[in-house]
This record gives sequence, C-alpha cells and structure tokens, in this order.
Amino acid sequence: MPTYSEWNTALIEHVTEGAPTGSTVYLESSDETLLRVGVQRWGQPAGQGGWRGDFLAAVQENSVWKGRVATEWMLATDNKSRPVGVAFLSAMVLAASQMATDAGGTVHERNYFRRLSDVLGVPLDSQGRPPGLAAGTEEPLWQAWLAYLQRRGLNSTARGGEGPRRFISYPISQTLIPEGERQRLRRLFVERAYPLSWDGDTLASHLRGDGVPSTKLRELLSRTGLAADDVQHALLDVFQSHHLSLLNGTMQDGEYAAAVGVRHLMAGLYRSEHWRTGDPEYQLFPRQPRGVRRADLSVNLQQGPIALVFERPGYFHAVGEVTPSELTSGANYPVTGSPFVDTLMLPAREFWMLREDPDAQGMYASLGTPGVGEHMLLVLKETLLGDVERFRDEGLLAWKDRPEPLGNGWLELHELMVVGNHWHEVTAGTARALYEALRPPGGMGIHLEGGVRAQRAGAYLEGAPPTVRVMSFSMDTYLTVYRDQEEVYTSSVRPGDVLDVPIRQPGAYELIVEARGVTASRLLTVLSWDALKARVLPDEFIEGTEVNGCRILGAQIFG
Repeated sequence: MPTYSEWNTALIEHVTEGAPTGSTVYLESSDETLLRVGVQRWGQPAGQGGWRGDFLAAVQENSVWKGRVATEWMLATDNKSRPVGVAFLSAMVLAASQMATDAGGTVHERNYFRRLSDVLGVPLDSQGRPPGLAAGTEEPLWQAWLAYLQRRGLNSTARGGEGPRRFISYPISQTLIPEGERQRLRRLFVERAYPLSWDGDTLASHLRGDGVPSTKLRELLSRTGLAADDVQHALLDVFQSHHLSLLNGTMQDGEYAAAVGVRHLMAGLYRSEHWRTGDPEYQLFPRQPRGVRRADLSVNLQQGPIALVFERPGYFHAVGEVTPSELTSGANYPVTGSPFVDTLMLPAREFWMLREDPDAQGMYASLGTPGVGEHMLLVLKETLLGDVERFRDEGLLAWKDRPEPLGNGWLELHELMVVGNHWHEVTAGTARALYEALRPPGGMGIHLEGGVRAQRAGAYLEGAPPTVRVMSFSMDTYLTVYRDQEEVYTSSVRPGDVLDVPIRQPGAYELIVEARGVTASRLLTVLSWDALKARVLPDEFIEGTEVNGCRILGAQIFG
C-alpha cells in the first residue's frame, strides 16, 4: 500500500506535469483521478475499496490522531521543497467533488463538512466540523500550495470565499468541471456526435457556437489566454473519456476505461522558415499530456521512430514535417513508451492560430490562444478567406500584406490582430468555428515585451524585467500587481501604454487586469543573478563539432 508521502508526491506530479508555464492548476481530486493516479503508478488496486480506499486509509492514518484531525505537521516540505499537505488538501477536494450543481453551475455546500467527516473517518463536532479542524486551520496549507506553484511559474486557482464561505470555497474551487457539468457535457456529446478527431480548441469553439446548457459551462468557455487553454484541456479530457466509455459494454468497464484508458497526444504546428529560401516549413508540435505520468515516449514517423524530447513545460520538441495535404486530412502517428498513450494526433482543422515563440523570434507555434492586442499568424483554408475579409471590412480584424499561398488550398495571413469588439453585430457566415475562436471573450490581455529571460521558461533576470502593456477594449481598466502574494501596485491604466510597474526585484509576481467586472491575469518570476545555474549538456552534445582537426564546443575550441 502506498504511503501518505507517496500519494502526496503522485498527486502533485499528476496536476503539474505537462502544465505550460503560466497556466493555472486545479488540484482536482475525484474517484476517477485517484483511479488514474493509482493505476498509472502502482497498477491494479489490491483491496476492495480500490485506489480511493487506499488513498483514504493513508490520509486518515496520517491526519487523524485519537479522533481529532491534526494538520500542524503538514506545514513542512519534503526533500524536494514540495508541501506535504497536498494529499490532505486533495481529500478535502474529494469531499467536494461529488457535490451536486444546479443549472447555474452552483455547488451546494451545505453538506460539505458531513462529506468531509466521512472522508476523514471522524464524526462532526458540536460546531459542525471534523474535530480538530477549526475554522481557518486549513488555510495555511492552501497558502503553502499557492506559494509552491508560483515558484514553479504556475498559478493556483484555489481561492477563499466571502464571509462564512471563505474556507469552504478553497476545496470547492478546485474542481474545474464538476461532476454535474461532466454529465451535461456527455449528454451533449451523445446528441451532437462530435468526432473524436477534434482537439480541445476545436471542441471549445463548437461548444461556444452550438451553445451549452448551464451558466458554469458558459463561464468556462468565456475564459481567455492560458485559462482558456486549461478549459480546453479539461473539455478534451471529458471528451476522450466519453469516447473511451462508449467502447466498453458495461457501466463498470466503461468507467474504468474512461479513467485509465489509452489517450491521444495532440499535436499543434511549429512554423519556421528555410534558412536559405525563407519558405515556410511546418512541423508537428506535440503537447505534453496532463494527467498522464511522464514516460520516455517515441513517435513513429515516415522516416522512422523519433524520441519525444521535453522542450519546455507543456510541450515536446517539434518533430517531423507537416505538408499542406496533412493539414487538410489530419494525421495519426503511433506512439510507444507508455501503456496510456498510443497515438500522436494532428487534427484535421480548417484553420490554425499561431503565436510568436517567445524563445525564438520569427518562429510561430500553437502556443495557446492569442490575447487581445497580440499579432498572430493565421493559417486557414481558402474557403474561409471570404468570411475573414468580411470580418476585416467590418472593422474586427486587420493584417499585413496579401494572403500567402501554402498549397493544397491553404493560406497564411501575417500579423493578424483582432481590432474590434463588436462581434455580436456581425454574423459568422460559414466560418462559425473561426468566428468563435477569433472573438475575444474577455476583451483584455496583459503583454510582456523585451527583458532578459533566464534559462527557466517564464523567468526574467533581476534588473532586466520586461515592459508591461495592458490591452483592453475598455478605457476603464485597472491593473494590480502582487509580489509573493503581497500587493505592491494598483492603478487605473490606459490600454496600450507602456507601464512603469515595480517588477524589478526578485520574486513571484501576479499581474491582474480588471475592466467591467472581467479579469485576466499573467504570472512572471524575476530571478536574482545568483540563482542562475550552469546548464548541463546532454551526452550527445558534449563531443561538439570537429572543424579542421579542432573540436568546437560552444565558445570553447579544443585542439
């Protein structure tokens, strides 16, 4: 039976591995989560209670003493500076995960502590809480989790509520798509027969265009930036789980397959230019899977097997070649190395929105949803050009130069940017999915430009931070900056201006922009020069390059 510490490590890795820098993290914990984590790490459960029962036994053994909950020792960290209270927090989230939601997506929390007492194996005390867990006792554990994620360049979504809901809101906030919403989505997938070949972006665009039956789902689909990418990932997970469950005859087998069945890796595009001719070249840009334990994966392309090498948080190095015909038809490539991943899938789409790679000027890639005021490279079928030109004529879009043909009916539009917010006044025509993808739900964004980046993605060096711009369609816009969870700046700002904000000192910063009740956030880390570490070269690069009898390795020449 795994120990509490092993569960703590497994759950941290489950929610953080594969998360791109700056993305939000939900400490989701459900029966399906525990089954997936348990099977991937330790195989089939031994006891009748399954991996849920094993997890609860480990939590109860280490958090309950003589009938009272004891959490003081959980404020420590392990030998890798990870908070040791995460498994306990996961138990709190587990208690909230099966709570009902209404059509507005509201979670009913009146019975939360009864559910929590069942999870912890203790009765309620006279205050209606588990004995020893006084109001606010758990909040330092949530704050430790938030601080850990920020050090890693990730954003915790755990937030307290107002008044009597302050502490209950922490665990309730950690279920991105509650079980009630998952059931609504599964019914939609059955009714609409969406094809399995869709990726998260395409799925979200069609859900926005076709409509969803609850306020909660509409709110999720209105998120922007990296928060939108998190929603797309979660929607895709529900979508793939739904299809996996359909492949099995009984409900029990279907639920098991949905939790631990084989999933697809999704590939985006990486665009570079030929060093001599300047012609565009496209490669597969595989996303790291979230919720799947990291393994040494290889993909079988036409030229043979190629290892999928970690490139940056959330992504593998670009591999292979993507032709215009493959853009049209999509492609599937066998993957080996993990029993839980079998295919790298390039979805067949009508368009791709590519952002400039912050680590490689002039390169563009599938790096999430472009923000307001951000230029993008739009790759689209010629059949959509008429609608896109109509959007431009209506003052919604602008781009540079003429469309560049790629072949096989595909075009590139360079430096395209959304310049208008009156999308509700313009019909989508035949480009419904593209219309929904281009339409900015929040109407604002935070842009970081320049600065000296450290080796760790998302971090900048002390004394050389990026400049900050807030882009918004509303002039009534406010920016607040937090450094290590303490407010250091708040002011109204003019959209488009370069802002002088206090982000020069080392620390973990969160920038939050708000306009008309809508918010958007951006994380960045500033490192001291002392924090820089020499990068260890892989063995295959240590030999360097031989030129005229000398060996060149970086800036060094060996005779």
